Amino acid sequence: MNIRDASLPNDARLYAFRHYQSVFPLPEWPSLAQWRRDRQRIRKHLWLCSGLNEQTSAFKARGRVVKTFDHDGLIVENISIETLPGLYVQGNLYRPKAPKGKLPLVLNPHGHGMFSRTVPMNGFSVPHRAMNQALNGLAAFAWSMIAHDKDSMQIEHRALLQGDEKRICNLLGLSTFGLQLNNSIKVLDYLCSRDDIDTRRIGCTGESGGGTQTYYLAAIDDRVNVAAPAVMLSGHFQGGCVCENAPLLHLHGYSTVHYAALIAPRPLLLPACTGDWTHHAREREFASLRDLYRLYGKEDAIDCFYQDERHNYNRATRERVYAWMVRWLKDPTLTDKRVPESEKSVPATEKLLVFNTPVPPRKNAITTQDGLIRMWTRLHAKPDSPDNAARMLNLDMPAKADILVRNMTPRYAYRASKKPAQNTITYGRFSESSSLVCRFVVADPGKRCFLIVRNWKDEAQWRKATGRPSKAVHELIENGNGVLMPLLFGQQSAPFVDPYRAAIEESYLATSFNKTTHMHQAGDILTTVGLAATELRAPSSSLAIVADRDMSLLAFIAWAFLCSQTEIGPFAGDMGGMDLRDSSAWAKRAYFPLILRAGGIKDLAQLCKGGKASISGVPAACRSLFPRGFKVVEQPSGLEALISAAKDL
Repeated sequence: MNIRDASLPNDARLYAFRHYQSVFPLPEWPSLAQWRRDRQRIRKHLWLCSGLNEQTSAFKARGRVVKTFDHDGLIVENISIETLPGLYVQGNLYRPKAPKGKLPLVLNPHGHGMFSRTVPMNGFSVPHRAMNQALNGLAAFAWSMIAHDKDSMQIEHRALLQGDEKRICNLLGLSTFGLQLNNSIKVLDYLCSRDDIDTRRIGCTGESGGGTQTYYLAAIDDRVNVAAPAVMLSGHFQGGCVCENAPLLHLHGYSTVHYAALIAPRPLLLPACTGDWTHHAREREFASLRDLYRLYGKEDAIDCFYQDERHNYNRATRERVYAWMVRWLKDPTLTDKRVPESEKSVPATEKLLVFNTPVPPRKNAITTQDGLIRMWTRLHAKPDSPDNAARMLNLDMPAKADILVRNMTPRYAYRASKKPAQNTITYGRFSESSSLVCRFVVADPGKRCFLIVRNWKDEAQWRKATGRPSKAVHELIENGNGVLMPLLFGQQSAPFVDPYRAAIEESYLATSFNKTTHMHQAGDILTTVGLAATELRAPSSSLAIVADRDMSLLAFIAWAFLCSQTEIGPFAGDMGGMDLRDSSAWAKRAYFPLILRAGGIKDLAQLCKGGKASISGVPAACRSLFPRGFKVVEQPSGLEALISAAKDL
């Protein structure tokens, strides 16, 4: 009886995915010194993933008080704030009528309830909490999520979700997450520019998706002194909306707990409940973060309020948060853990609307996805720093101890053979449980080794080409050069998992948690370079990378990264005439989320200064994108010509 082997492929990357409800290990805090080093890396990753940069930061928030009215001894200001060119936030500032001196400020982002800013909902009343903060002597600002109120409908909230639009926005680092984080920062910029706000005493609190906004703002902006993200923080639920997940945000095992840890040692209150994903907060997330606060000697600056209740920001929670904010922002002598909520009525919904139109009446107001993408692209045309350019790729060279050899031709045999078909190695990384295969010939002493990257349509084509090498490859071998011809991730058929993987990659949050196929393939090039040095006696400095059309841009990215990390030999590739200014072309050839957030090729060019490259098939309009020292031509080249060009470099 012939029983088909239906076991999973050796390469775990084909089927092992994280998603927004994956269980992430809780962070470890071995020492305060180690955490401070980790903190810098995690915060930098958050900033890059948000898509924000020097140009977005340089845009000055422009606030305008549209209307002011009295309400039960308070003043309410309806304010419109331009946070990026053509993008506006609508909100309400509640403040005491006759304050003595500058006011502490509490920011109030809200969750995914439609009209949350202006309608007092059962269990989630933003107007009640903002009004009561003001009644307790604090200024309180509440603003709408993107597309979540009658006056805040410029662009869709759950946009950029699939297909070409998603891929292009991922490449540009454009996400609802980044736009809302920018809104939070610019709201704070505007309010801190006012004479009545004390910029040294600022808190932030929100529920659910507003809790997400709270801990990410406090993580990235040290002006937030006190935070209370309600019913959100969880190591096994990262938020299920596009506004809570940015491209590559949760790579490297970073969960929201890692990001919330960036708030330490500033005061942090974690409201939680039995009826949602914060069920385990007391023994998990809170306990973990309390250990970190203990390292700072600030254990009293973190607390957890826990209820047997549904997902909520109810009156009991609000009263605990009022006390937390008053204690840390206004009256440090306060010992009560609860400040009662007033029975006064909140302002009418109609009075809280900044405009009576869904889009602010401004000539430059953006109302389409195309307009949004154009504005964002203009702000992301300049190269970033070389360090950021390298980090943004989310690549890494494998350590020697991480090189995994699963199977190989014995050394005595491959050192005596000049036929690639006789020399095979199956390898990967221990840390990835990965598996790829390469046919090779080792170089004679003092000779160069050529890593040839091609777009093999399947394993059969690879076997045929490596079994009967082309004339140029044969000449390389005859002249004592080494040759490496790997079959990269996704180039081997895996019929049991291929449809599953394709469906996952198209899901709207896939790139927040997982690398793309092209990222894995670039990583495989780095793994192959590491393998060559570790096992085949071919140091990276002796290695030339040659890539034909469909793989050339991807291989160039890997080579540019290698240039920034180690000494690497030359690169020769053909771009196939693609317009390197066209983001849709990048999506097809090198789908690396974030790679266009700082100019694409110009950003990568910073990494390969001093490197030698010959690049053909580059349109005339794109040639100036590459460094002057490179040989860049418009005429296309086949593999034979590329190998010849690499030999001459």
